[in-house]
Amino acid sequence: MNWKSVAKGITFVSVNKNNYPKKFSMSNLNKVILVEDNPADAQLTNLTFKNISPDSEFVSFSNGKELLNHLEGEKTPVSLIMLDLNMPQMSGTEVLKALRAKEEWASIPVVVFSSSKQDVDIQNCYALGANAYVTKPFDLNEFERTIETIASFWGNLNMRPSVL
Repeated sequence: MNWKSVAKGITFVSVNKNNYPKKFSMSNLNKVILVEDNPADAQLTNLTFKNISPDSEFVSFSNGKELLNHLEGEKTPVSLIMLDLNMPQMSGTEVLKALRAKEEWASIPVVVFSSSKQDVDIQNCYALGANAYVTKPFDLNEFERTIETIASFWGNLNMRPSVL
């Protein structure tokens, strides 16, 4: 099933093998920011994160300029930024450059979440300081598993210094 065809107006419920809703204690994910210009991708990512980590704050922006404006006045530490690569106004690589250029933002983990599988894009993002590069699956179930894996790694497994 192609998830983009069902993303609008769905109630997203994730269940494990025993049909219990999946909820994770994401001790390291206080605030997650998604920068995504595709409304269906943004909605599905938002619903998945809220389902698996209801205590985490999840904020979404449709372009990089909105993100940078938000960060200028932000007092709450950002745990993770998920960044689309191909966006109008300001590309993901331009956003990544801006994030890494500013000392107070440079240590925020950034996962590039893009449909591009081009090696040049992947290499460029890592060269600019991306912490991970994940390609977006087109299958609904695989998309959900990918978000769960990202959330599990950054929320539970990854250890960050207490002072950044």
